[in-house]
Amino acid sequence: MKMDRERVEKIISKYLGGIFFFNTIIDVNDDYCITFYGEEKSVERTFAEFLTAARELLHPLFLNRFETEMTVENLKACYREDRSLRSEFLMLNKADGQYHWYRARVIPVDDGTGHMVFFLNALPVDDVVKRNEETRSEMFNKAVIDRLLYNYILVYVIDLSNGMSRLVYSTEGDEYDVYAKAFKSHLDMMKDLKNSYVSDDFLTPFERFMDYDYIRKQLDSDKDRLVLIFRDKNGTAFEMLISKYPEYADDYPLIIFSLKELS
Repeated sequence: MKMDRERVEKIISKYLGGIFFFNTIIDVNDDYCITFYGEEKSVERTFAEFLTAARELLHPLFLNRFETEMTVENLKACYREDRSLRSEFLMLNKADGQYHWYRARVIPVDDGTGHMVFFLNALPVDDVVKRNEETRSEMFNKAVIDRLLYNYILVYVIDLSNGMSRLVYSTEGDEYDVYAKAFKSHLDMMKDLKNSYVSDDFLTPFERFMDYDYIRKQLDSDKDRLVLIFRDKNGTAFEMLISKYPEYADDYPLIIFSLKELS
């Protein structure tokens, strides 16, 4: 017994709606997008309108990459090269008002019309990201034991691609621990150090170690680590060490930032 076309399309639609958060067809030539939410709801709009809607849902940390990748020029290049775009990002789910992890794929499709057509879907991956984070945390703990010296006062893990950071080591309750935990991010902590504590003689090199683009360029030029010795306004010397995370890669540029008091 053969299935009729309408039944086949309904099965495919139900499958895609159950697996993916949303599915979008983009026709660059006609400036047209249609987004399917589940089996019933769909929204038609221009590409610019689709981008505006996506920006409103994306976490601010991922907007930069989104703006770079989702341009008409970049999509045309992907189509000519038969190249897909893949990324993980945080996006707001209006159903619960929370940001969740999704894996997006933008795939060029030849529909026989000569138009540049893409199929975009977003797969929920909260559980996958959580498992990966747990694995990476275990690797980091081992890396700290194997690679870092025993007397660092602060240790952060930082993602150079989006500026996200996490304080992963400090001595609970000491002055450095209390100081670091007063800030939302590593960069906020560094800005306050520069403005309030670093000696004027060391401000220029210290500012370089606040510039994530500078750090990435240095590490991408085959360096494994960067070291800075500086003094605060009271004359206390510190060593700042930036080293590549064990899994450091172009698409996963994580670093270990460590601070040690010398005297």
